[in-house]
Amino acid sequence: MGVSTHPTPVAVHADHGLMFTRAGWFTMEQKYETLSLAGSVTIVPAGVPHRPLAGEDLDYWLLGFSAGSFGFDEAQAIMRPFSEVRLGASPVVHLEEVAQARLQRWFEALAREAEGQNELTAEVQRSLITLILSEVSRAMPNADKDGQRSPLVATALRYIQRHSLSPISLIDVASAVGRTAPHVAAVVKSETGFTVGTWITSARVAKAAQLLQHTDMPVDQIAPHIGWQDTTHFIRQFRKIYGVTPAAWRKKQRMRV
Repeated sequence: MGVSTHPTPVAVHADHGLMFTRAGWFTMEQKYETLSLAGSVTIVPAGVPHRPLAGEDLDYWLLGFSAGSFGFDEAQAIMRPFSEVRLGASPVVHLEEVAQARLQRWFEALAREAEGQNELTAEVQRSLITLILSEVSRAMPNADKDGQRSPLVATALRYIQRHSLSPISLIDVASAVGRTAPHVAAVVKSETGFTVGTWITSARVAKAAQLLQHTDMPVDQIAPHIGWQDTTHFIRQFRKIYGVTPAAWRKKQRMRV
């Protein structure tokens, strides 16, 4: 498919995502601007803010999956690419031609499985996703050893992920890492490209999207559940990231089932 995009607002997805580029190119901002070319896989962890910038003549496979639904967790070795990108690693992994061919076959198999679902579909999908993740994990470079990624940022982002359902703020994050709020704010913004507030909001909105998609919890109950007492504020933040209200987003997701 031919695609040309323009800079867009920051986006956040409830699911973990992989984009296998078969032809063309596109640029995206997560920690910094990256270029994805044919033969590469772009990694987007759930809840991580990112922004598509530009692209042309794209031909790609896109995989979005709920890690918990398939028994995956970022602490597992097979999910290392997502945990590394969350902590600042490059989200673009380049594959050898043999690995590209394998990914092509597995994505095609996933597409066929989605068309004819039966009692074995979930297990087959999990197996195919495992094969895809294993290929990306093997191609993912080892964590940076040059000291460029600050342990402070890694600790701060882990704290945000684990406590985003609580009404935390920059002050709480700074206290958790044992540094001053201005210092934490400056380092996180410098090394990830996004503010502490954006990370907190992104984590909450991603978890809200999971609740909207997988439960019947009313919108006015989801807001306090994810750390916001003001439902109007929650709706405004959700719409800012997803482009629609929580209720409209839920309806759209369920129409796809």
